[in-house]
Amino acid sequence: MDLFSRFKKDYFNYLLSVILPALIMGLSIPVLKHLLGAKGYGEFSIWFNAVLICAASLTGWIMQSILRFYNSSANKMVFVKQTFSIFYYAQLIIFFPVLLIVWYIKMDLIFAILFFAAFFLVSMLFSVMALSQSGFLSRKNISSETIRVVSYMGIGLLLLKFTGIPYLYALFFAVIISYTLTVAYLRNQIRLSFVGEKSDIISENAKHLGKRFLRYGAPLSVWFALTYMTSYVDKLFMVKNLGSESQGNYQAIFDLLSRSLALIISPVTISLFPILTLAYKKGEVGELKKLIRKIILYEFAGFLLVTILYWLFGANLLLYILKVPKSGNYVLAGFLTIVGTFIWQIAMVAQKRFELGLQSLLLLLLVAIAFITQVVLYIVFQKHSNILLYPAGYVLSGLVYLMLLFLFSSKIKEHVKSQHTTIEN
Repeated sequence: MDLFSRFKKDYFNYLLSVILPALIMGLSIPVLKHLLGAKGYGEFSIWFNAVLICAASLTGWIMQSILRFYNSSANKMVFVKQTFSIFYYAQLIIFFPVLLIVWYIKMDLIFAILFFAAFFLVSMLFSVMALSQSGFLSRKNISSETIRVVSYMGIGLLLLKFTGIPYLYALFFAVIISYTLTVAYLRNQIRLSFVGEKSDIISENAKHLGKRFLRYGAPLSVWFALTYMTSYVDKLFMVKNLGSESQGNYQAIFDLLSRSLALIISPVTISLFPILTLAYKKGEVGELKKLIRKIILYEFAGFLLVTILYWLFGANLLLYILKVPKSGNYVLAGFLTIVGTFIWQIAMVAQKRFELGLQSLLLLLLVAIAFITQVVLYIVFQKHSNILLYPAGYVLSGLVYLMLLFLFSSKIKEHVKSQHTTIEN
């Protein structure tokens, strides 16, 4: 099976795994906005996105390292066991700092505990999903994502409607239960995939593997945090400069569009990297480059199609569903969200050669430049009251990052070529 055929197989499996969850989450956004109001929905989104950012920055290095090194490991079962050991040690170290910081900011110990529990389980799911992706268990994600989203929405809505507990408690408790169920399911599927494999062959101890993870993955953890921040900092500046009502409406537009686009785009990046690492290990560099170029062309074609549909009928439908005031600025904010989302997703594919060449520090530098550019834009124009400033900043950061990737791509080609015979040592 050639690389593109294998990619298509995994892509459609992952596509199926997000269709139902994406539909449910898409329907849930207007429901939650109605139940919580724009202000309440905006506050929950800020805190839950903070969980995602913490998970990406503090434990994303484990996920990225799994994706990069799993297929080159001598014994997959031992690799998995050592990975979980590294994960638990990392969580032990960061438990009290995370708890104390959230407690200090929110002045609520119960919420701080719920926040850390959600952070722990989101981080674990990131790691477990990376293991399942690297082991080409794409079909299992169909069940796992359905479990996660259905249980989250079911428990969350029940708690909001039939209990008197604060909405942040209710929704975070729903997150904790749903992620627990999903992690348990995927861990069991990974365990079943190793039936018959021996675990007594150990090529390296967990301490040595942990060092490899840190060297490669630590810069990517900060990279992930900064990429999350590009879609998060705009809301922080907006709520400060324009108020919670505008931020809540924009948050709902952004969430519905970005999650709807994830229905098509996210399976690309999920399925792509394990295939690339396996091809890289085999020395199929030429096929690898062809696959990356082909996928970028498909994503650009997808952007053109979505743009046409948005301007034909999508914009009006979006504002109607979300009960957002009919305004040209909100329509344009939605379009800029689409543009920014596709730019960042194309950049995620374009940077894979950098990841294969272990150029994680360079990627961190490039995304830092993009993020700083976005923040400077908001600071310079903070007195302007036009909401379009904020999605425009999101688009700008993506464009800067993508241009920097292409600028450095010629240099990385030679590095990857010289490294591909020694990279796994």
